[in-house]
Amino acid sequence: MMKRTMGVMLVLILTAGFVFGQGSSEEKDTIVLGLSMSAHTQFLENVTDAALAQAEERGVEIISMNGNDDIDTQINDVESLITRGVDAIILNPLDRAGLGRSVDNVKAAGIPLVEVNTFTNNDKYDVYVGSDEVVAGKTQGNWVAKNMGESGNICILYGVMGHSGQIGRFEGVKQSLLDQYPGWTLLADMTGEWKRSEGLRITEDWIQTYGNEIDVIAAQNDEMALGALQAVQEAGLDIAVLGIDATPDAIQSVIDGGLKLTVFQNSKAQGSEAVNVAIGLVNGETYPKVYDIPYEEVTTENAQVYLERVSSWN
Repeated sequence: MMKRTMGVMLVLILTAGFVFGQGSSEEKDTIVLGLSMSAHTQFLENVTDAALAQAEERGVEIISMNGNDDIDTQINDVESLITRGVDAIILNPLDRAGLGRSVDNVKAAGIPLVEVNTFTNNDKYDVYVGSDEVVAGKTQGNWVAKNMGESGNICILYGVMGHSGQIGRFEGVKQSLLDQYPGWTLLADMTGEWKRSEGLRITEDWIQTYGNEIDVIAAQNDEMALGALQAVQEAGLDIAVLGIDATPDAIQSVIDGGLKLTVFQNSKAQGSEAVNVAIGLVNGETYPKVYDIPYEEVTTENAQVYLERVSSWN
């Protein structure tokens, strides 16, 4: 009888230890975050670096993965983070629609989800940390209307199709330029998939086809813009090339008279604040659905200030 009683007590003690061991995240020695990035671009590397630095400063662990522009890889990365039982996931989705099931899986596992820089159509994520993509496109469109008049021909270099940046940035150009000024014509558009090499190749093809008919090339990121600018300069044409992100290379190009405009997107704030919000969610804090980090216009008048700012991050 004594042995049976001792056995029951042991089971109760072990059970109680298991239950109390599953207490709130505040009781954990270390919070573990998962970070799933969509691709390797200069801007996204800056976001990643900022997230890793902030995690170290806050004393949390972070498991960082990158989908390398492949949706299946990123889906598998998210599943891996779920399986590993991380406390929260920070997701930079490659595709608005394609990562929707991953959002469902993360939330089914009871894991807080922060989307950073881009977001999914599936709005079950807890918080989006980033900038309004439409504003970036409007900034480009407004610059064109102000500096180049009410008519002309524009070509657009898209990012990865279906990406929230590709969709929102085009919508911004459409609203601020194409819808407002019937004299502006969308002469050509194509995806350069965020890559400088593709921006160069596509622009070379456009120049062969349209030549002096092109007045503006609006690229949806700086990498494609710099590729387009190279093609324009090699052809000796006078075409205004616009970018988005305000990477150091792009800001220097604005200073040197190459790119006419880039749009500052605060990669450091996006990465660090995504980590802060993820930690807060683990600890039971609440946030608005959208944690906005505003875009800012970078032209020849203020480019030096921005270059000093972003250079200090590296």
